[in-house]
Amino acid sequence: MNFASILLVHYSQTDPDNSNSRFEMLKKCIQSLKENTDYPAEILVWDNGKSINDTNWLVEQVQNGTINLLLRSKDNMSFGYAWNALARLASGDFLAFVCNDLEFRPGWLSQTIAGLEKYPERKLIATPYITPDKDRPNYNKEVLSDGYRINSMAGSNCFVLTPQVFKDIGEIPHHRIGGSFWYRRMVRKGYLVIVPPTDLVCHLAFRHGVDWKKPVKVEKKLLNNEIVNYDYHIEKKKYYDGKQRAAGCSIG
Repeated sequence: MNFASILLVHYSQTDPDNSNSRFEMLKKCIQSLKENTDYPAEILVWDNGKSINDTNWLVEQVQNGTINLLLRSKDNMSFGYAWNALARLASGDFLAFVCNDLEFRPGWLSQTIAGLEKYPERKLIATPYITPDKDRPNYNKEVLSDGYRINSMAGSNCFVLTPQVFKDIGEIPHHRIGGSFWYRRMVRKGYLVIVPPTDLVCHLAFRHGVDWKKPVKVEKKLLNNEIVNYDYHIEKKKYYDGKQRAAGCSIG
């Protein structure tokens, strides 16, 4: 039986000072996953620290059988680092990368995966919705006969693909807009995005982009107080050239 691994990161690096509202969104997110995921799936969660109350609630979701695996970092390791780590632990036939500010509608996963399964001859990843900033003529490539939409950049905070395709595209950069950088690499490799005929996700905290130049701190403190630093501050062009200096993360 095929099943999907849903990879959820809590406490986004791009919104570090708003943990209370993020917690409320997290609860809506996981509740909607529990109620509206109609494809066989497991939920893996990376808790990026900050609030013990958030963690306690997540532990309850493990105990009641909703979450299959919960990891908590005492340091905020950013969503890119966390997604890459969860992907290495996942065993599903499909990987569904999701953020903590999404509310999922009925059938979201089965219809998203159906788009991938119906067109195996095409190089595709999938997403359940198109955000307003990606709903543009230059991104919207075509509408298929069954109503599925082809877009080049939709879904950078919620996308579904096979582990093999993720390996081909490479891991997600440790960057404030790492999802966008990953998508541009995806396009360079010849992939496009397939989207169900209607959007199946409500984005609770759509921010219309973030300042990609703002530094991102990605580091962890060891027992001897030594810092392992995953930060990098490289000018934009080097991301496109694939020159990543973060340990354990290959842009390729």
